Amino acid sequence: MGRYGSRKVASFFSNLICQAMQLSKLLVFAALVLFTNYVFAQKNLVTNGGFEDELYGWNGNGAKLTPYDFKAGKNSCAIVAFTLTEWTGIDQVIRIPKKVQALGFSAWLKTVNIVKSKNDWDGGQFTVQFLDASDKGIGNYVNVATLADSQPWTLVQKNVKIPEGAVSFKIMLALGNASGTMLIDDISAKAITPEEVARQ
Repeated sequence: MGRYGSRKVASFFSNLICQAMQLSKLLVFAALVLFTNYVFAQKNLVTNGGFEDELYGWNGNGAKLTPYDFKAGKNSCAIVAFTLTEWTGIDQVIRIPKKVQALGFSAWLKTVNIVKSKNDWDGGQFTVQFLDASDKGIGNYVNVATLADSQPWTLVQKNVKIPEGAVSFKIMLALGNASGTMLIDDISAKAITPEEVARQ
């Protein structure tokens, strides 16, 4: 093989190595994007959803910490009401991350002797309201669950598409026009795909 042929072979292998390096960089980048999206999708947006840090992150004075009955960890939250005319509960406002189009909400709830008033929506409630940039509500409240009577620890879930114009959402847990006790643990709000909303 002459000098020209050697140069041609060397150039071919050099180009091949460059292409392989570019492909490997592209694959690493794609894997990193997929991994980042996976981690982001798994992140719970709720602060202190398991009440392991007492009531940090939650608004309202309608709840107490209890270490005596919980689903996981060392604590749960208890909301107690004594009359059917009370609205007693807690809430948390959470910013929606950019590019998120849908959210999956869940919580473990337990009820003890909840007696509700006459309306269908009365009882132990897990409700979500989406908010615009001025903190005004968008659309109707989203009811994740409404419970009554006595029920063991139960996982409640709902996937929701984020309405146009929403920049944040408020999670509310309450006894609405109801007496009794609702125990709450492991509240979660996670980014999901719009397809997961359609599948529920």
